[in-house]
Amino acid sequence: MRHILAILLATASAHAADPIATLQIKALTAQMRYTESEFIVLPGQPVKLVFENGDDLPHNLVICKPGTDVLAMTLKQMDNAEAALKRNWLPDDPAILFHTRMLNPHEADEITFTAPDKLGIYPFVCTFPGHAMTMKGNLKVQNAGGLLQDLSFKLYNGSWSKLPEFDALQPHREGKVEGNLIQLKFDDYKNEFGVVFTGKLIAPKPGNYTFFVTSDDGSRLSIDGQEIIEQDGIHPSGEPKQGKLKLTAGEHTYRLEYFQGGGNMELFAAWSGPGFSPTPLSKWAPEGWELASKKKTKRNEETTGMPLVVTTEPIVYRNFITDAGQRSIGVGYPGGFNLAWSAESMNLTLLWRGAFIDAARHWNSRGGGAQSPLGYDTQQPVGNLSPPLAILEKPDSAWPSYDKQQRFEGYTWKGYSLDAQRQPTFRYEWQGLRVEDSFAPKGNAVKGDGSLTRTVRITRTQPLAAGVHWLVAAGDVKPDKDGGYIVNNKLVVQIIGAGPPILRTNAGRQELLVPLPSTTDEAHWPFRYTWLP
Repeated sequence: MRHILAILLATASAHAADPIATLQIKALTAQMRYTESEFIVLPGQPVKLVFENGDDLPHNLVICKPGTDVLAMTLKQMDNAEAALKRNWLPDDPAILFHTRMLNPHEADEITFTAPDKLGIYPFVCTFPGHAMTMKGNLKVQNAGGLLQDLSFKLYNGSWSKLPEFDALQPHREGKVEGNLIQLKFDDYKNEFGVVFTGKLIAPKPGNYTFFVTSDDGSRLSIDGQEIIEQDGIHPSGEPKQGKLKLTAGEHTYRLEYFQGGGNMELFAAWSGPGFSPTPLSKWAPEGWELASKKKTKRNEETTGMPLVVTTEPIVYRNFITDAGQRSIGVGYPGGFNLAWSAESMNLTLLWRGAFIDAARHWNSRGGGAQSPLGYDTQQPVGNLSPPLAILEKPDSAWPSYDKQQRFEGYTWKGYSLDAQRQPTFRYEWQGLRVEDSFAPKGNAVKGDGSLTRTVRITRTQPLAAGVHWLVAAGDVKPDKDGGYIVNNKLVVQIIGAGPPILRTNAGRQELLVPLPSTTDEAHWPFRYTWLP
């Protein structure tokens, strides 16, 4: 849930010095999640954070510098678990800025600090072993938008069921608005009146701006004479309605019309834009007004919170995975090795280490879209969906490119099987070749002492054309001192048992190829992948 309290305090108390932001968060019982995934504060703002552990397990809350890989930071503790235990599972890491103590079940803690002056996203996480995959969120340090300037009102008597043409009416009275915050503070008017607020907004830079309004009863918002939002008629206030407009930098006229029929009397307005969060322009705001993130939060609850945890045997996840095509198959191996293999390009598409994947997007109410890997150090060893085999008529012939969401011509998918350890072997046929592609982990990828061996078995079933090559790697590829090749400055691949490889530049990238002899009936090629520190 998005937390806007700091912004509300900062704007509603515009003339108070350094308003404190009180942030409240809890650990949910038996869900391995915080109640809040996002807070917003102003740069340099005093902050009081109250953390309650409502769970039956220990939890803390640790706020880190922008860009910190919180999962890698917490996993690194396991290199010396005894020392980490003495620190009560608080990593000894300079990336940590603020933290609560480790709370036992049903304890609470309160910390105070000053928000960083630098704008940015500061991740927070529970650093108890195994919790960081789902117990995390962001503290966002953002500017608030400016308030209205020279705000004035014109008050009208009348009984309406729709907004009238106010400009054709004679106002009963008019004046300046206290604090430049829209408010229905008319002591002698409770029902049957209308009011028009006008003022100036200063857009700090050119760009797209979003405006928000909700009211009880009717309202209409115009910017520079252009109608943006209308909520006319007799009705209660509800979720704020949004309207978007592209503005130039500088001054713009703001006009908000409202009429009150009877019953509740409520009017809320806000705006957001480049460089600042949704900022109230009214003195009253609906309780829990998460505005721009309200629907997104509901969607996030459906698409996160169901991590697939690999223990003693691999997990196969057949679904849409980001950057792995429309027919992707994810595999999580013990030791923190993970891959995505494409039954579209018939090739390895992604490698990453750490946590495997969050299945909530596809398993919770059958959500759509692609799911990104849950771990870190994600690599595309052969670029974007490149096929493994191709016939090169000349040394500089282009490798086939992917431009359609369909299998490459000539490939026939034959499925996959699981061995006794539940490790999959992927099978396909191409140009008279039967291919089996399998993977086996060794050691621990997270600790940096592991490797993933890929074994490709090729059997020829008919005469093979000349010039067949296997694509081992593509991107930024360069030899290393130990006879392997460094891919994109992060992944090392070693070719074991194949013929002399070819490293060439093609279409703006380096490609590492292995030629397949046309006279070979069978080939057995292991490739070993490791990550650089």
